[in-house]
Amino acid sequence: MVHRLNKRQIDLILGLDIFPGDRQNPTYAAVILNKAGLRIFENKIKRTELISLINKYRIKTVAIDNIFELFPTTREIMDFIRKTRVRLIQVTGPLGKETKLTHLARIHGLSYQSKLSPSKAAEICARLALMGIGSEIKIFEDITEITVTRSRSLGEGGQHQSKYARVIASVIQSATREISDILNENGLKYDLYYREGDFGLKSAKFIVYAPYETVKKVVTKYHGDLFRIDLKPLETKRIMSLPTDRTIFPKKLLICGIDPGETTGLAVLDLTGKVIFVGSRKNFGLTSIVEKIYEFGKPVIIATDVPKMPQFVERLCSKTGAICYNPRHPISIAEKNEMIRQLNLEISNSHERDALIAALMAYKKYKNLFQKIDSVLSYIPIKINGDEIKKEVIQGKSIRDAIRRYLERGLSHLLQSQLENLGTETNKQITIQQKLIQERERLRQKLSNAISKIKQLEEKISELEKELKEKNIEIEKLKDLIIKKEKIWQRKINEKIEELKDDYIKEIEQKLSEYQGIISAQRNRIARMERYIVNLKSLLYRDKDKIPIKRLIKFTREEIEKLNDMYGILPGDIIYVEDPSGGGKKTAQLLINKGIRAIIVRENKFSNESLEAFELSNIPILLREDFEAKIDLESDIEFVTLGQFNIALKNMKLRTLPEDEAISFEIEAILDEWRKKRLEDVIEDE
Repeated sequence: MVHRLNKRQIDLILGLDIFPGDRQNPTYAAVILNKAGLRIFENKIKRTELISLINKYRIKTVAIDNIFELFPTTREIMDFIRKTRVRLIQVTGPLGKETKLTHLARIHGLSYQSKLSPSKAAEICARLALMGIGSEIKIFEDITEITVTRSRSLGEGGQHQSKYARVIASVIQSATREISDILNENGLKYDLYYREGDFGLKSAKFIVYAPYETVKKVVTKYHGDLFRIDLKPLETKRIMSLPTDRTIFPKKLLICGIDPGETTGLAVLDLTGKVIFVGSRKNFGLTSIVEKIYEFGKPVIIATDVPKMPQFVERLCSKTGAICYNPRHPISIAEKNEMIRQLNLEISNSHERDALIAALMAYKKYKNLFQKIDSVLSYIPIKINGDEIKKEVIQGKSIRDAIRRYLERGLSHLLQSQLENLGTETNKQITIQQKLIQERERLRQKLSNAISKIKQLEEKISELEKELKEKNIEIEKLKDLIIKKEKIWQRKINEKIEELKDDYIKEIEQKLSEYQGIISAQRNRIARMERYIVNLKSLLYRDKDKIPIKRLIKFTREEIEKLNDMYGILPGDIIYVEDPSGGGKKTAQLLINKGIRAIIVRENKFSNESLEAFELSNIPILLREDFEAKIDLESDIEFVTLGQFNIALKNMKLRTLPEDEAISFEIEAILDEWRKKRLEDVIEDE
């Protein structure tokens, strides 16, 4: 029987089955059902007429037992879904794990024949899709990876390494910022992951949710001396079959935690909070993760542990129909480790830990709601799938509406099933209809009683929650009162103890404090004298080729005289001036008269008069950086070799000369060294 299309009827389902024959332009048996299961259309159609039929009847769902009967290639199937925007359902199950259509028809009471005609098969496909049986065919688009890394090694260390590291970090950071701007300007969604070093970014990686051909038009590869930009496709176009809400063997509903990145972590929980799976993998793509999740069930919540939702997780939620969850505030490492410790689970790495924390935080948010649903369902005398109720409540329905919808749907399926099994005899039909009406009234009454009971339970729960809240407030007040009382009593006890202390005890404590001060002062004096003796010995027994460096705290007459009294300032000494500011020409002349060899400073803060005096006397002013070997300038006495001193003089000259003169000086020094070596070789030969 075929009914006319009512304009108000929406969400129509088109069932198809191919006729044997020409595969180039095949013919299909086509049956269209409305939501009530009534046939709107039944006929033979060609593949070329398929899209016109879908547009004419505004078809929302197309059901078939094998999607490759629709089109022979994945690309054509993807183009068909994009063009028509329909839900394509393979009613026989996931790709590669199909169940025979005749077996499904027998299980669900649609047909008991061992062989089905194309017309009957098309109708059964539509009815199975209407019942929520099968797998939906989803499209997964390309994903492109952009990496920004350094091109050259930083060397073995020293000043040059720090310089290159700073420059490379700067250019990588600039390139990363520029790529972000380009992707944003072109409306391309992406996630950004980066590694930080001492001087900035060491590398950056973009996961762009767009085809490689699209991305390379706006971001090009670059290989320079300092850094490089590389592009590569991460996932190719493919399709995947995801189970619909109802399958032959219903799977668990799941809460999943994701930590996306170069290594992606995945954690899977059921709706009781039980950990089902925790793992991680490098290059764990979108499709691979979906396949892994569907090994355990259907995701209803997908969570991340960071406040900003990654694009990767958003796309995953979009593909699976799950709700996204992210915390309002960041979770500290200490909190994460404590949560894992309480679970007593072995976690391999931080990616698995963060994924598990995300799933646990999502479960924690809904835990009380789930327990409330379980409590309500325990009072209902009808067996109800608690996970399905939880799923609908998560998606925004009230508990009462979700249970009512579940029961009404079950009642509707029961009546539909019984109506389909009615015989053809009129009297028998009337009797059965009367029984069905009575059964419907009985079930409706039972439903009404259950809903009334749910309402009473919700009110009772609300009252208990209110009482619990009041009790908690009262407990907090009592805790505050106890704390205040404890502080008062502690203060009184301390005051009493102070009163009990007599003058003798106070005098002893005072004398003890004085003696401790004297002992501390003497110890400090002994330590200074020991350092003084060590420094004097080092000056007395030093090697001939070592030059002493004597520390001057401040550039003043008093400090110079103090240093001279302690260690003496002798001709050829090097003086390290810790604070060069303050003194003038006369102060400088005191050091010049002593015949010192050079001066070392951290920063050259000498006055102009002092600098002029030192320059006229040919006394060089060196910086710590001029010495290649590290010098400890925190002690009063330090030594450098003549060779180290000469290298420092050379570095000072190179530092102070203009660039062209510095180069000439360095070349001349190399030539002098070569000439000296050559002269030594000639003398040896003679």
